[in-house]
Amino acid sequence: MRPDPVSLATVSVLLGCRLLLSQPPPPGDARAVERRIHEIRDRLAANTPADERQKELAVFVKRYLSDSQSALDVGRRFEAQRLADAADACRRPTEHLQHVAAARRSGSHSPTPPGDLDDHLREVYFRLRLGYFFLQQIPAPAPKVLLVWAREFYARAVEAQQDNQTQIEDEYTKAADDLTHALESLAQAGLS
Repeated sequence: MRPDPVSLATVSVLLGCRLLLSQPPPPGDARAVERRIHEIRDRLAANTPADERQKELAVFVKRYLSDSQSALDVGRRFEAQRLADAADACRRPTEHLQHVAAARRSGSHSPTPPGDLDDHLREVYFRLRLGYFFLQQIPAPAPKVLLVWAREFYARAVEAQQDNQTQIEDEYTKAADDLTHALESLAQAGLS
């Protein structure tokens, strides 16, 4: 009896994700992580959240920065790096949402961003599929709302694509992608 190729592919993807998530920490030093934490805090302070969603994202950023600093203080550098990555990935959608609001206010069509938007949108679709796996790896309480928001941003990107609003499509795609990266970083931090 031959194994089902879809099952083998699924198992291969899951095993590959597990191996990726359990990689040893890269070389570096605690001072670099400390600088990154301060840089993310400064960027958050310089970009005031404009609406409720952005304020909620800022809460996640502050939480993960605090957790990152705590991990760094007790010598868990890899965990601190991943938590700082998650904080930054939660911070970036605020900028993307502000770009969307500005594009809607101006009503003008800006040039198509460089790169293939369709390819990026497809990549985000597959990363969203991995989002549930990432959530399962994150210690409780897992931030399920980040996956919900990522899916919402993806849906808005698809709508913008259908309306031929390339700048808005690009910003929503980036926001969804950032949140999937936040989930991946949190999963990696949870495995340290």
